[in-house]
Amino acid sequence: MRSQEQYVQDILDAMEKLEQGDPALNKLASYLYQADKRLSDYLEKLEKFTQLIKPTLQETQEAGKLLEQIVLLVFKGLKNVQSIKSFQSAGPQYDLLVSGNDVGWLQVCKLLYMDISQRDIVIEAKATKSPLPDKQFARLCSIMDLNLKGSGLGIFFTLNGATGFPEPGNSRQRSIRDCRLRQIIFHAKTNKMIVVLDKMIYLN
Repeated sequence: MRSQEQYVQDILDAMEKLEQGDPALNKLASYLYQADKRLSDYLEKLEKFTQLIKPTLQETQEAGKLLEQIVLLVFKGLKNVQSIKSFQSAGPQYDLLVSGNDVGWLQVCKLLYMDISQRDIVIEAKATKSPLPDKQFARLCSIMDLNLKGSGLGIFFTLNGATGFPEPGNSRQRSIRDCRLRQIIFHAKTNKMIVVLDKMIYLN
């Protein structure tokens, strides 16, 4: 039978390997997340919306609320989350602020390449048919730079990506512009990253 000292040593050895970026510990990610059983139903409903040719304003608003609910459930599945602040009004100008402080959350930060001094995640959900415009991308850059200095990662959940990003099936770009250009400049300036997820990622 293993002693308590051996268990402690195993934990310390694993943390040292993680600190060194050992690729073998990438499988640790699967232990830090547990998907909510309700997600599949919500994703099916959202997929039906994406198949509409000309959705009404009401349908678009309902899809927006549905996407916000999906995002909330996604981040509730992260283990060691200490705080999830959900905003329904336009005041804060973002939908979720996810944060943690314990050892487990620090490992989440390492796996997401976040600085431990900037370990909050800011999320916006945009259920519009058109790609995310540069103006909205710039707004989140400003919020993370000026108002949420403890944030290290911003995530847009969208249906059709953002302007300037490669379209599905097109991996080569001759020029960098719009949101993609702003993403690169913002990361170079602040060492913070903003990523854009579209329906091709979470609906497939």
